Amino acid sequence: MSDFGLTLEGFKRKRLDLLLQELNDEMKNIFGANFNVSPESPDGQVNGTISESNANLWEIAEDINTAFNPSSSTGNSLSNLVQFNGITRLLATGSIVVLTITGTQGTLVVEGSLVSTSDTKVQFSTDAEVTIPVSGSITVLATASVTGPIVALAGTITVIDSPITGWVSVTNVADAILGRDLETDAELRARREGSVARDAQAIVDAVFAEVSAVSGVTNVKVLENDTDTGPDTNGLPAHSMQAIVVGGSDADIAQAIFIKKTLGATPFGTTTVPVTDDQGIPHDISFSRPTTIPIFVIVNLTTFAGYPVDGDAQIQQAIIDYANGLLVSTRGFSLGDDVIHSELYTPINSIPGHTVDSLFIKISSPADQTADIAISLTEISQFLTANITVNS
Repeated sequence: MSDFGLTLEGFKRKRLDLLLQELNDEMKNIFGANFNVSPESPDGQVNGTISESNANLWEIAEDINTAFNPSSSTGNSLSNLVQFNGITRLLATGSIVVLTITGTQGTLVVEGSLVSTSDTKVQFSTDAEVTIPVSGSITVLATASVTGPIVALAGTITVIDSPITGWVSVTNVADAILGRDLETDAELRARREGSVARDAQAIVDAVFAEVSAVSGVTNVKVLENDTDTGPDTNGLPAHSMQAIVVGGSDADIAQAIFIKKTLGATPFGTTTVPVTDDQGIPHDISFSRPTTIPIFVIVNLTTFAGYPVDGDAQIQQAIIDYANGLLVSTRGFSLGDDVIHSELYTPINSIPGHTVDSLFIKISSPADQTADIAISLTEISQFLTANITVNS
Protein backbone atom coordinates (compact mmCIF):
# COMPACT_ATOMS: atom_id res chain seq x y z
CA MET A 1 0.00 0.00 0.00
CA SER A 2 1.25 3.50 -0.85
CA ASP A 3 2.48 5.74 1.94
CA PHE A 4 0.29 8.52 0.53
CA GLY A 5 -3.37 8.92 -0.40
CA LEU A 6 -5.83 6.63 1.41
CA THR A 7 -3.85 4.77 4.06
CA LEU A 8 -4.79 2.73 7.11
CA GLU A 9 -4.20 5.85 9.20
CA GLY A 10 -6.38 8.02 6.97
CA PHE A 11 -5.65 10.32 4.04
CA LYS A 12 -2.02 11.44 3.77
CA ARG A 13 -1.35 14.27 1.35
CA LYS A 14 1.87 14.78 -0.58
CA ARG A 15 3.28 18.22 0.18
CA LEU A 16 4.70 20.68 -2.33
CA ASP A 17 8.32 20.21 -1.22
CA LEU A 18 8.12 16.44 -1.68
CA LEU A 19 6.42 16.72 -5.09
CA LEU A 20 9.10 19.14 -6.26
CA GLN A 21 11.89 16.90 -4.94
CA GLU A 22 10.42 13.86 -6.70
CA LEU A 23 10.15 15.72 -10.00
CA ASN A 24 13.70 17.07 -9.74
CA ASP A 25 15.01 13.55 -8.96
CA GLU A 26 13.19 12.12 -11.99
CA MET A 27 14.74 14.78 -14.24
CA LYS A 28 18.23 13.96 -12.90
CA ASN A 29 17.66 10.24 -13.40
CA ILE A 30 16.90 10.92 -17.06
CA PHE A 31 19.45 13.62 -17.89
CA GLY A 32 22.14 12.97 -15.32
CA ALA A 33 23.00 13.91 -11.77
CA ASN A 34 24.51 17.24 -12.88
CA PHE A 35 21.39 18.38 -14.69
CA ASN A 36 20.50 21.90 -13.46
CA VAL A 37 17.10 21.97 -11.74
CA SER A 38 17.83 24.89 -9.41
CA PRO A 39 14.93 27.31 -8.85
CA GLU A 40 16.70 29.90 -11.03
CA SER A 41 17.03 27.58 -14.03
CA PRO A 42 14.38 27.26 -16.78
CA ASP A 43 13.82 23.57 -15.98
CA GLY A 44 13.64 24.33 -12.26
CA GLN A 45 10.97 26.98 -12.97
CA VAL A 46 8.94 24.47 -15.00
CA ASN A 47 9.26 21.83 -12.28
CA GLY A 48 8.15 24.36 -9.66
CA THR A 49 5.04 25.25 -11.66
CA ILE A 50 4.12 21.61 -12.27
CA SER A 51 4.74 20.68 -8.62
CA GLU A 52 2.51 23.49 -7.37
CA SER A 53 -0.27 22.36 -9.70
CA ASN A 54 0.11 18.77 -8.48
CA ALA A 55 0.09 19.96 -4.84
CA ASN A 56 -3.23 21.70 -5.50
CA LEU A 57 -4.64 18.43 -6.85
CA TRP A 58 -3.53 16.62 -3.68
CA GLU A 59 -5.26 19.32 -1.60
CA ILE A 60 -8.46 18.84 -3.60
CA ALA A 61 -8.27 15.08 -3.04
CA GLU A 62 -7.81 15.63 0.69
CA ASP A 63 -10.77 18.04 0.79
CA ILE A 64 -12.96 15.49 -1.01
CA ASN A 65 -11.99 12.82 1.51
CA THR A 66 -12.60 15.20 4.42
CA ALA A 67 -16.02 16.12 3.04
CA PHE A 68 -17.29 12.69 4.14
CA ASN A 69 -16.29 13.30 7.76
CA PRO A 70 -18.93 15.36 9.60
CA SER A 71 -16.38 16.37 12.24
CA SER A 72 -14.21 18.18 9.72
CA SER A 73 -16.49 18.85 6.77
CA THR A 74 -17.50 22.48 6.32
CA GLY A 75 -19.84 24.71 4.36
CA ASN A 76 -21.83 23.20 1.52
CA SER A 77 -20.12 19.81 1.95
CA LEU A 78 -21.42 19.60 5.53
CA SER A 79 -24.89 20.73 4.38
CA ASN A 80 -24.96 17.85 1.90
CA LEU A 81 -23.54 15.31 4.35
CA VAL A 82 -26.08 15.84 7.14
CA GLN A 83 -28.91 15.02 4.75
CA PHE A 84 -27.94 11.37 5.28
CA ASN A 85 -29.19 11.92 8.84
CA GLY A 86 -32.49 13.31 7.57
CA ILE A 87 -31.75 16.92 8.52
CA THR A 88 -30.86 20.09 6.63
CA ARG A 89 -29.04 23.27 7.60
CA LEU A 90 -31.40 25.78 9.19
CA LEU A 91 -31.76 28.92 7.11
CA ALA A 92 -31.72 32.42 8.50
CA THR A 93 -35.15 33.67 9.53
CA GLY A 94 -36.57 36.98 10.64
CA SER A 95 -38.15 37.68 14.01
CA ILE A 96 -41.95 37.42 14.02
CA VAL A 97 -44.36 39.60 15.95
CA VAL A 98 -48.13 39.97 16.36
CA LEU A 99 -49.19 43.53 15.59
CA THR A 100 -52.36 45.18 16.77
CA ILE A 101 -53.54 47.65 14.14
CA THR A 102 -56.16 50.28 14.95
CA GLY A 103 -57.99 52.75 12.78
CA THR A 104 -61.11 53.47 10.80
CA GLN A 105 -63.50 50.67 9.90
CA GLY A 106 -62.94 49.42 6.35
CA THR A 107 -59.36 50.62 6.08
CA LEU A 108 -57.27 48.18 4.02
CA VAL A 109 -53.75 47.58 5.30
CA VAL A 110 -51.97 45.82 2.46
CA GLU A 111 -49.48 42.98 2.81
CA GLY A 112 -45.93 44.28 3.09
CA SER A 113 -46.85 47.45 4.97
CA LEU A 114 -43.90 48.62 7.04
CA VAL A 115 -43.74 49.51 10.73
CA SER A 116 -40.76 49.97 13.01
CA THR A 117 -39.70 50.06 16.63
CA SER A 118 -39.49 53.41 18.36
CA ASP A 119 -36.16 52.57 20.03
CA THR A 120 -34.00 50.59 17.59
CA LYS A 121 -35.78 51.63 14.36
CA VAL A 122 -35.94 48.00 13.18
CA GLN A 123 -38.57 47.54 10.48
CA PHE A 124 -41.19 44.81 10.29
CA SER A 125 -43.35 43.97 7.26
CA THR A 126 -46.93 42.70 7.56
CA ASP A 127 -47.38 39.13 6.34
CA ALA A 128 -50.98 39.44 5.13
CA GLU A 129 -53.56 41.92 3.92
CA VAL A 130 -56.12 42.90 6.57
CA THR A 131 -59.15 45.16 6.74
CA ILE A 132 -59.90 47.00 9.97
CA PRO A 133 -63.32 45.74 11.23
CA VAL A 134 -66.11 47.49 13.12
CA SER A 135 -64.26 47.11 16.39
CA GLY A 136 -61.55 49.42 15.07
CA SER A 137 -58.64 47.04 15.58
CA ILE A 138 -57.24 43.82 14.15
CA THR A 139 -54.14 41.69 14.61
CA VAL A 140 -51.71 40.60 11.91
CA LEU A 141 -48.37 38.81 11.85
CA ALA A 142 -45.30 40.74 10.74
CA THR A 143 -41.73 39.66 10.00
CA ALA A 144 -38.54 41.62 10.51
CA SER A 145 -37.07 43.04 7.30
CA VAL A 146 -33.65 41.60 8.20
CA THR A 147 -32.92 38.07 9.37
CA GLY A 148 -31.47 37.11 12.71
CA PRO A 149 -32.52 37.33 16.37
CA ILE A 150 -33.94 40.86 16.08
CA VAL A 151 -35.35 42.06 19.41
CA ALA A 152 -38.64 43.96 19.57
CA LEU A 153 -39.91 44.26 23.12
CA ALA A 154 -43.62 44.56 23.87
CA GLY A 155 -45.00 48.02 23.15
CA THR A 156 -42.01 49.22 21.11
CA ILE A 157 -43.40 48.79 17.57
CA THR A 158 -45.34 52.04 17.34
CA VAL A 159 -44.06 53.77 14.19
CA ILE A 160 -46.04 53.47 10.93
CA ASP A 161 -43.57 53.67 8.01
CA SER A 162 -46.18 52.99 5.30
CA PRO A 163 -48.83 55.66 5.95
CA ILE A 164 -52.33 54.62 4.92
CA THR A 165 -55.36 56.87 5.31
CA GLY A 166 -57.49 55.47 8.13
CA TRP A 167 -54.63 53.59 9.77
CA VAL A 168 -54.19 55.40 13.08
CA SER A 169 -51.80 53.38 15.24
CA VAL A 170 -49.91 50.14 15.69
CA THR A 171 -48.36 48.32 18.63
CA ASN A 172 -47.21 44.88 19.75
CA VAL A 173 -48.60 43.58 23.02
CA ALA A 174 -45.93 40.87 23.28
CA ASP A 175 -42.23 40.56 22.52
CA ALA A 176 -41.27 39.43 19.04
CA ILE A 177 -40.44 35.75 18.60
CA LEU A 178 -36.74 35.87 17.79
CA GLY A 179 -35.53 34.82 14.36
CA ARG A 180 -32.18 33.18 13.79
CA ASP A 181 -29.01 33.56 11.76
CA LEU A 182 -27.97 30.92 9.24
CA GLU A 183 -27.05 27.79 11.18
CA THR A 184 -23.28 27.65 11.62
CA ASP A 185 -21.16 24.59 10.98
CA ALA A 186 -20.68 24.11 14.74
CA GLU A 187 -24.44 24.27 15.39
CA LEU A 188 -25.18 21.89 12.51
CA ARG A 189 -22.59 19.35 13.71
CA ALA A 190 -24.08 19.43 17.21
CA ARG A 191 -27.60 18.90 15.83
CA ARG A 192 -26.39 16.07 13.61
CA GLU A 193 -24.94 14.28 16.63
CA GLY A 194 -28.34 14.44 18.30
CA SER A 195 -30.10 13.19 15.17
CA VAL A 196 -28.23 9.89 15.02
CA ALA A 197 -30.63 8.47 17.64
CA ARG A 198 -33.67 8.87 15.38
CA ASP A 199 -33.70 5.12 14.71
CA ALA A 200 -33.04 4.25 18.35
CA GLN A 201 -35.17 1.68 20.14
CA ALA A 202 -35.11 3.67 23.39
CA ILE A 203 -38.24 5.77 22.89
CA VAL A 204 -37.01 8.81 24.82
CA ASP A 205 -33.89 8.95 22.63
CA ALA A 206 -35.92 8.40 19.46
CA VAL A 207 -38.40 11.16 20.30
CA PHE A 208 -35.52 13.47 21.24
CA ALA A 209 -33.77 12.86 17.92
CA GLU A 210 -36.94 13.13 15.82
CA VAL A 211 -37.98 16.42 17.41
CA SER A 212 -34.40 17.74 17.21
CA ALA A 213 -34.53 17.15 13.45
CA VAL A 214 -37.59 19.39 13.02
CA SER A 215 -36.79 22.53 11.06
CA GLY A 216 -36.28 25.49 13.37
CA VAL A 217 -35.88 23.45 16.57
CA THR A 218 -32.80 24.57 18.52
CA ASN A 219 -33.21 22.86 21.88
CA VAL A 220 -35.09 19.80 23.17
CA LYS A 221 -35.50 17.91 26.41
CA VAL A 222 -37.68 14.78 26.72
CA LEU A 223 -38.95 13.58 30.11
CA GLU A 224 -41.01 10.51 30.94
CA ASN A 225 -42.92 8.99 33.82
CA ASP A 226 -43.11 5.25 33.16
CA THR A 227 -44.60 4.42 36.56
CA ASP A 228 -48.20 3.71 37.59
CA THR A 229 -48.35 6.80 39.80
CA GLY A 230 -48.26 10.50 39.20
CA PRO A 231 -47.63 13.29 39.05
CA ASP A 232 -43.92 12.61 39.50
CA THR A 233 -41.30 15.11 40.68
CA ASN A 234 -41.39 16.77 37.24
CA GLY A 235 -45.19 17.06 37.29
CA LEU A 236 -45.82 14.29 34.72
CA PRO A 237 -48.90 12.04 35.10
CA ALA A 238 -48.49 8.27 35.15
CA HIS A 239 -47.42 6.67 31.87
CA SER A 240 -46.70 9.95 30.13
CA MET A 241 -43.89 11.74 28.36
CA GLN A 242 -43.18 15.43 27.92
CA ALA A 243 -41.12 17.06 25.20
CA ILE A 244 -39.96 20.58 26.01
CA VAL A 245 -39.02 22.31 22.77
CA VAL A 246 -37.45 25.57 21.64
CA GLY A 247 -38.17 26.65 18.06
CA GLY A 248 -39.96 24.88 15.22
CA SER A 249 -43.64 24.93 14.32
CA ASP A 250 -46.24 23.37 16.64
CA ALA A 251 -47.58 21.13 13.86
CA ASP A 252 -44.15 19.74 12.88
CA ILE A 253 -43.22 19.05 16.50
CA ALA A 254 -46.51 17.25 17.19
CA GLN A 255 -46.04 15.13 14.07
CA ALA A 256 -42.49 14.20 15.14
CA ILE A 257 -43.68 13.11 18.59
CA PHE A 258 -46.57 11.11 17.11
CA ILE A 259 -44.21 9.24 14.78
CA LYS A 260 -41.98 8.01 17.60
CA LYS A 261 -44.18 7.70 20.69
CA THR A 262 -45.23 4.25 21.86
CA LEU A 263 -48.77 2.95 22.17
CA GLY A 264 -50.28 3.98 25.48
CA ALA A 265 -47.69 6.67 26.24
CA THR A 266 -49.59 9.93 26.72
CA PRO A 267 -47.83 13.03 25.42
CA PHE A 268 -48.08 15.68 28.13
CA GLY A 269 -47.59 19.44 27.99
CA THR A 270 -49.08 22.89 27.77
CA THR A 271 -49.46 22.97 23.97
CA THR A 272 -51.81 20.50 22.27
CA VAL A 273 -51.99 19.90 18.52
CA PRO A 274 -54.26 17.37 16.74
CA VAL A 275 -52.44 14.89 14.48
CA THR A 276 -54.33 12.59 12.11
CA ASP A 277 -52.98 9.07 11.57
CA ASP A 278 -53.06 7.09 8.30
CA GLN A 279 -56.52 5.77 9.21
CA GLY A 280 -57.91 9.28 9.47
CA ILE A 281 -58.20 9.09 13.26
CA PRO A 282 -57.19 12.29 15.11
CA HIS A 283 -54.87 12.19 18.12
CA ASP A 284 -54.14 15.02 20.52
CA ILE A 285 -50.37 15.41 20.87
CA SER A 286 -49.14 17.63 23.68
CA PHE A 287 -45.73 19.12 24.42
CA SER A 288 -44.41 22.21 26.18
CA ARG A 289 -42.63 25.42 25.33
CA PRO A 290 -40.12 26.48 27.98
CA THR A 291 -40.45 29.66 29.96
CA THR A 292 -37.73 32.07 28.84
CA ILE A 293 -35.74 33.52 31.71
CA PRO A 294 -33.93 36.73 30.67
CA ILE A 295 -30.48 37.02 32.21
CA PHE A 296 -29.10 40.49 32.91
CA VAL A 297 -25.32 40.85 33.08
CA ILE A 298 -23.04 43.69 34.16
CA VAL A 299 -19.29 43.40 33.52
CA ASN A 300 -16.92 46.01 34.93
CA LEU A 301 -13.45 46.05 33.37
CA THR A 302 -10.09 47.73 33.59
CA THR A 303 -8.62 47.82 30.08
CA PHE A 304 -5.06 48.20 28.83
CA ALA A 305 -3.09 47.90 25.59
CA GLY A 306 -4.51 45.23 23.30
CA TYR A 307 -8.17 45.76 24.19
CA PRO A 308 -10.09 45.96 20.88
CA VAL A 309 -11.80 49.18 19.84
CA ASP A 310 -15.10 47.26 19.82
CA GLY A 311 -14.12 45.11 22.80
CA ASP A 312 -17.34 45.82 24.70
CA ALA A 313 -19.44 44.52 21.80
CA GLN A 314 -17.13 41.52 21.36
CA ILE A 315 -17.57 40.57 25.02
CA GLN A 316 -21.35 40.87 24.71
CA GLN A 317 -21.34 38.56 21.70
CA ALA A 318 -18.89 36.14 23.34
CA ILE A 319 -21.23 35.78 26.33
CA ILE A 320 -24.18 35.10 24.01
CA ASP A 321 -22.16 32.61 21.94
CA TYR A 322 -20.99 30.81 25.07
CA ALA A 323 -24.53 30.57 26.46
CA ASN A 324 -25.72 29.11 23.14
CA GLY A 325 -22.91 26.52 23.11
CA LEU A 326 -21.06 28.09 20.18
CA LEU A 327 -17.93 29.43 21.85
CA VAL A 328 -16.77 26.27 23.65
CA SER A 329 -17.87 22.83 22.47
CA THR A 330 -20.20 21.01 24.94
CA ARG A 331 -20.36 24.12 27.16
CA GLY A 332 -23.21 26.61 27.56
CA PHE A 333 -26.65 26.90 29.09
CA SER A 334 -29.24 24.59 27.58
CA LEU A 335 -32.79 23.76 28.66
CA GLY A 336 -32.95 23.42 32.43
CA ASP A 337 -29.29 24.37 32.94
CA ASP A 338 -28.55 26.65 35.86
CA VAL A 339 -26.65 29.80 34.97
CA ILE A 340 -23.33 29.43 36.75
CA HIS A 341 -21.83 32.82 37.59
CA SER A 342 -18.19 31.73 37.33
CA GLU A 343 -18.69 30.19 33.87
CA LEU A 344 -19.23 33.63 32.36
CA TYR A 345 -15.59 34.50 32.99
CA THR A 346 -14.71 32.09 30.16
CA PRO A 347 -16.32 34.11 27.34
CA ILE A 348 -15.29 37.44 28.88
CA ASN A 349 -11.65 36.36 29.07
CA SER A 350 -11.71 35.17 25.46
CA ILE A 351 -11.34 38.85 24.54
CA PRO A 352 -7.81 40.19 25.27
CA GLY A 353 -6.61 43.40 26.91
CA HIS A 354 -8.50 43.66 30.19
CA THR A 355 -8.99 42.47 33.73
CA VAL A 356 -12.43 41.79 35.19
CA ASP A 357 -13.09 44.02 38.20
CA SER A 358 -16.55 42.62 38.91
CA LEU A 359 -19.25 40.51 37.30
CA PHE A 360 -22.91 40.54 38.27
CA ILE A 361 -25.91 38.55 37.03
CA LYS A 362 -29.62 38.56 37.82
CA ILE A 363 -33.01 37.76 36.28
CA SER A 364 -34.00 41.42 36.49
CA SER A 365 -32.31 44.76 35.93
CA PRO A 366 -30.03 45.98 37.34
CA ALA A 367 -27.83 42.92 37.77
CA ASP A 368 -26.28 43.10 41.23
CA GLN A 369 -25.72 39.50 42.33
CA THR A 370 -22.92 36.96 42.07
CA ALA A 371 -24.99 33.90 43.06
CA ASP A 372 -25.78 31.22 40.48
CA ILE A 373 -29.26 31.42 38.93
CA ALA A 374 -31.42 28.29 39.25
CA ILE A 375 -33.24 27.26 36.07
CA SER A 376 -35.94 24.56 36.17
CA LEU A 377 -36.37 21.78 33.60
CA THR A 378 -39.17 23.74 31.92
CA GLU A 379 -37.15 26.96 31.65
CA ILE A 380 -34.32 28.21 29.49
CA SER A 381 -32.05 31.17 30.10
CA GLN A 382 -31.86 33.93 27.49
CA PHE A 383 -28.89 36.22 26.91
CA LEU A 384 -29.52 39.28 24.73
CA THR A 385 -27.16 42.08 23.79
CA ALA A 386 -29.63 44.60 25.22
CA ASN A 387 -29.40 42.92 28.63
CA ILE A 388 -25.58 42.75 28.80
CA THR A 389 -23.76 45.86 29.99
CA VAL A 390 -19.98 46.11 29.67
CA ASN A 391 -18.33 49.03 31.46
CA SER A 392 -14.76 49.45 30.24
